[in-house]
Amino acid sequence: MTLTDRLKHAFPVLLLATYGIFLCSYFFFDDYSDPYRFFARVVFVLGFFVLLPGFAGIRSQRLFQLIAFYLLYLVTSGLWSEPLDWYRIGQKLTISLYLLSFLAITFYLVNWNTVLFERMLRLSVVVAALAALLSLLLFYQQNAFPEARLEGLGSLTNINEFSNLCGVFALLALGFTLRTGNRPLKALLLSAIAVFICTAWFGQSRTAFVSMIVALSVLTSLMLTEKRAVHFALVIALVGLLIVVFPDIVELAWMRGKGLRPQIWFEIWEQIRSAPVFGHGLAAGFSIEAGGTTFATAHNAYLQVLWHGGIVGLCIFLLLLVTAFRQAWLWGRQSGDYTLFSLLVFAACTMMTGVDTLIDRPRDQWMLFWLPLALLLAYPRLVAPPASPTR
Repeated sequence: MTLTDRLKHAFPVLLLATYGIFLCSYFFFDDYSDPYRFFARVVFVLGFFVLLPGFAGIRSQRLFQLIAFYLLYLVTSGLWSEPLDWYRIGQKLTISLYLLSFLAITFYLVNWNTVLFERMLRLSVVVAALAALLSLLLFYQQNAFPEARLEGLGSLTNINEFSNLCGVFALLALGFTLRTGNRPLKALLLSAIAVFICTAWFGQSRTAFVSMIVALSVLTSLMLTEKRAVHFALVIALVGLLIVVFPDIVELAWMRGKGLRPQIWFEIWEQIRSAPVFGHGLAAGFSIEAGGTTFATAHNAYLQVLWHGGIVGLCIFLLLLVTAFRQAWLWGRQSGDYTLFSLLVFAACTMMTGVDTLIDRPRDQWMLFWLPLALLLAYPRLVAPPASPTR
């Protein structure tokens, strides 16, 4: 084998390794911009050589076309932002191109070697669980347990974002658990799920915790068999145990009340009414005053889309979301694996009270929303409309 042949064989492995590091990078980098830099300088640079075959594999899919159209419309909306900010438009365009490349690279890796790709995902789940467990141990060595609200390690200093990430890995872990017959691996993955649930619980991230339990319940119910029913029972038992043993967490979450979100949403709605059809534009500066505090996000991804892109942008986004749900459902019916469908359920629920604008640097939304879409695009060969009945 020549050196060129060896490089050709080693290149996809190297790309897969950097892709996996990127998925776990949120837990280990210190600054929120570090995952963005790693993707741009490492994953994108290596993935540049596979973009053509990647795009060739997904360009004809309706879901990809809707994603591209959504990104194009939102970036174009920056042209009617006031004031016109060319730098911000260029920044959002760059991020959109990175997102599209993320989809193409995922397609290439999955179709290059599906088995290795899924092994990488399983390893990422274990690494994420270890990082979450380390966060719990280190934080409560120096803070009151369980009253203090957990702060996770890594670049996601907001515990809600950290918990969203844990929810994604919990669903991936449960999907692998329900499909494996390897008992040691099953026990390891179930332990990881328990760590992720505890992270959201002690982080007092109400939306992430509830959304996680809902999505985990959806996944287990859709894949429920007599043997798999024990997994659902274990999840419910853990939640019940947390409530009984740590009732103070429930009280603290209740005392926090509904917070300022209703007031924020009311103020956003008032601003949306001034530009309802096409929105204020993606490059427009977003600022909301509520409770004497200035907020730079809507705390609701749907309202954020409506504010930036108006009714037109929201309609495109909802069509994209419905198409993704339909494709994920077809995938589940044909493969028997509803992990991607449950990931979308988790994303749709979580985005009701959180998540910044979806076209942004890699934070929780890349794992929460864009990764499930990338995986959906990567498995098109098994997804097709049901055959018409023969007459």
